[in-house]
Amino acid sequence: MLDITLNYLCPLEYYVIDPNHSFCSQPYPGVIDQQITSFERAHILQMHNHERRLVHGTNIQKMYWNDDLAEIALRYARGCIFDHDKSIQRNLPKIPLSTGQNLAMGYENWTQAIQGWIEEKEHYFYGYPSAGIVTHYTQMIWHSTALVGCAATICPPYGPYTIPWPFYICNYITGQLNSDFHRPYDQGSHDQSLHDCQGKVCLYNGTLDLNTCECKCSTYASGSQCERLNCSILPPCLYYSSSSCIAVNVPLECPRLCGLCDRYEVLKNVYGENNLAPNMLTVKPTMTTTTISSIKKKSRGRKLKNKLRNRYLKRNLTTKMNFFSVSTRIISKKILRTTATTTTILPVPIKNDSSHLSLCSYLLHIIVIIIIIIIDNFF
Repeated sequence: MLDITLNYLCPLEYYVIDPNHSFCSQPYPGVIDQQITSFERAHILQMHNHERRLVHGTNIQKMYWNDDLAEIALRYARGCIFDHDKSIQRNLPKIPLSTGQNLAMGYENWTQAIQGWIEEKEHYFYGYPSAGIVTHYTQMIWHSTALVGCAATICPPYGPYTIPWPFYICNYITGQLNSDFHRPYDQGSHDQSLHDCQGKVCLYNGTLDLNTCECKCSTYASGSQCERLNCSILPPCLYYSSSSCIAVNVPLECPRLCGLCDRYEVLKNVYGENNLAPNMLTVKPTMTTTTISSIKKKSRGRKLKNKLRNRYLKRNLTTKMNFFSVSTRIISKKILRTTATTTTILPVPIKNDSSHLSLCSYLLHIIVIIIIIIIDNFF
């Protein structure tokens, strides 16, 4: 029987995954959400799928947007912690699969942020150790990554950051395996296209037939996406201990050992036994006429808001380097990474300023942020 001490700030379906799930993280004071428009969402997908086509792999799926992944990314980005959460902490309740993550900061827009990840391919050679960090790029082209959700915020100055800084996050299902990231796909000829299974994934050790887009389930799972788990017929798990569950394959092979059976019972109570299949996006996001019209209506307000923000940033820069237009070539020389290769970091170099802001400067920060919020809402 699952014993849970309820955290009333965290929904049960997330708490059972991890009590510190990123869905339940608290925002940093003064953080500003950067809403992703349908145009930007389509552009993010286009940049990812374009790179996936270029490598001509035989087993690469077409990538689709997932709103739940994007929501978790947004909630974590609001915390303004430029470091990775754990893979389990960004898991979706209905998709107990490894979840990868790419981070970036300091870029002016999504195009620049993603291009920074793409430029890592200069150091990537299929099947060979790389000369530099390439795991942002390999996550983008990982063969079984079918879903992506991204978010961005503007974080206020704090600690080593003396000016507001844009924070970009993309979460991916599935995440890349740290043992195979140098072979993220099977090589093919130049006429290979992406397998379009509408973002479908198979759960509990099921495998996806890329030709038919049908799931072949393990003996202890059933359903169109292997979403029904029968823990009563699970085979014994003889070769692993609970400490092994940190590896992405062990929870799939040993669901009971790694708590997936308890998690499954909670999901049945929350969603209902007949509603456990992951939601699939069947329509590729496009830029609609309504979206174009709304963008035009907001253009005047955005120009004024950007003018205020740029004036604010220039006043607080402590070096001659433009914070929002640092070349990605400079960025690539300053890359940091975490210990997990399924989650990587790409920061922009910022010169620290240890001097404290005066009271007047602090008040100016608050006033400018309030003006930006008012203008954004008004237009």
